[in-house]
Amino acid sequence: MGQAILHVHTTCSDGTATVEQILDDADRHGEIDVVGITDHDDTRAFERALRWKAAHPDSRVQPIWGVELTIRAFKHLLLLRCEPPFPIAPPRKFLSLRQAMAAAKHLGAVVVVPHVDTFWIGLGRRRLAALAGPLAIDGFELLNPYHGSDAQIAALLALNCRHERRHGRPLLAIGGSDAHHVEDLYRVIVEFPGRTPADLARAFRDRTALPRWGPVSAPPPRRKQLRQHTRALLFHPAEQIHARLTRIPFGRGSPLLTTSVGEWTSGAKDPTREVYPELAKDSR
Repeated sequence: MGQAILHVHTTCSDGTATVEQILDDADRHGEIDVVGITDHDDTRAFERALRWKAAHPDSRVQPIWGVELTIRAFKHLLLLRCEPPFPIAPPRKFLSLRQAMAAAKHLGAVVVVPHVDTFWIGLGRRRLAALAGPLAIDGFELLNPYHGSDAQIAALLALNCRHERRHGRPLLAIGGSDAHHVEDLYRVIVEFPGRTPADLARAFRDRTALPRWGPVSAPPPRRKQLRQHTRALLFHPAEQIHARLTRIPFGRGSPLLTTSVGEWTSGAKDPTREVYPELAKDSR
């Protein structure tokens, strides 16, 4: 069985470790096959991850494309794509759930609802149950360190059983470490048949990717935690505002897909509403 760590944040958003530090640590771990970095509304880490892989061709660790997208009302969605062509940039922030799902499906991304029950940023069990079928949401995080009580897990499993009875197929129930520090990378492991990103994509489709709790690690030093919270609340939002004002292409929606690092880093055309004509029809 392969092992993946998903829902990881770097210094490209509000994490405290660089892309290279995370991949180096996963490489030293020795049993990790796939790393899914999902920075907030930002996919610059993927370019750096591909460069790391090019410099470490013998490493078993392979990166996949991902983003944690902020939608309307500050809810979050994880978008993952395991195989090329890869999106050049994520959909733009603050779309409605319906718009975000349309944009994600246009990019061929798997959509996973993270930290379902987390106050403010979680979609919530009731909304997930009601909309997963109509909007073709692929799955949810069954295991997340921030809502991992036995009662919450049981409630999510029951939700998925009801979904399967109603729609004939369960949702993808995986997990993510939601790591903002190297110390937290392995709190949740996703196991899947095979070793490669293509195998993980197949496991997503076949619902054979399964989460488990990883080893308990010592918490990061308080100063490090404070630095991360400061970055999350102040510096990263300021960087996003600056990027938008100066039209740096991260955090802006782009439909373009690419198959190479060179194309990925070359920049996208200015995104237009015409690319997603269905988005203008529904602002809910």
